[in-house]
Amino acid sequence: MNTESMTLTSTDTHRDIVQGDTIKIQQVAVNAPLQWLAQGWGTLTKTPLISLFYGTLCALAGFAALTMSRAMPGLTLKFLIVLLLLGPFLAAGLYVAARQHLAGERIGIRASLALFGQRRSSLALFGLLLMFVVAFWTLASVVIFAIKVTTLAPTSSGYVTLLGGGMDPLMMLFTLVSSALLGAAVFAASVIAVPLIVDRDAGPIAGVQASWRAVTLNPAPMLRWAGLILGLMIIGALTAFVGMVVIFPLLGYASWYAYRDLVGEAA
Repeated sequence: MNTESMTLTSTDTHRDIVQGDTIKIQQVAVNAPLQWLAQGWGTLTKTPLISLFYGTLCALAGFAALTMSRAMPGLTLKFLIVLLLLGPFLAAGLYVAARQHLAGERIGIRASLALFGQRRSSLALFGLLLMFVVAFWTLASVVIFAIKVTTLAPTSSGYVTLLGGGMDPLMMLFTLVSSALLGAAVFAASVIAVPLIVDRDAGPIAGVQASWRAVTLNPAPMLRWAGLILGLMIIGALTAFVGMVVIFPLLGYASWYAYRDLVGEAA
């Protein structure tokens, strides 16, 4: 058994000691997000194969979302948000690669994929939490539409108009505002949650607590970091997601360095 496997097994055994409200959160400089990107780029250039693997997975997922949205153009924004929610899970393997790179260990796709099995419980619970948020957001859209047409049983064609995005000012406003609020909430709840689960096998609640504390303690750097992530994701989307082959691993590695700066290494 290699060192990486021994470390992960040992961490799994002591999951209960990871408490989100007791993890020490560090304050970082306002320009820290730019440093995280620079560090992420350095790791990307030294790990081309695994970076290409995960970048291609993300690009394919984005292209699939783009293909589906052609039937309903208004769903493009919703598909992009769902892709953002799935991003941390796809990036879990990149966090492993970044940790291996820093430790001077051999980097491999097999080791990164094995982590999903070892962390499946915590990652699955965190995924269910995010899916619940998305489901609530979708339900809210339906309720707003039902109120707008003053009936609790809108027609099927009405639902198609709603799901297709439509051009109704009220629905467009709701979509934009709710998307911004949803994105902000998910970012604040997950900015270091998945890296914490990967690194220390923390539970999903501990990950969310630590993420919220990191954001509230570092509002300016986290706002800049969120802006950089959104900007790069938009660039990737505008290239029909081809650009995500590079952008996704870059953000994944940078997110690992953000986690290390905000939380530090496990004792």
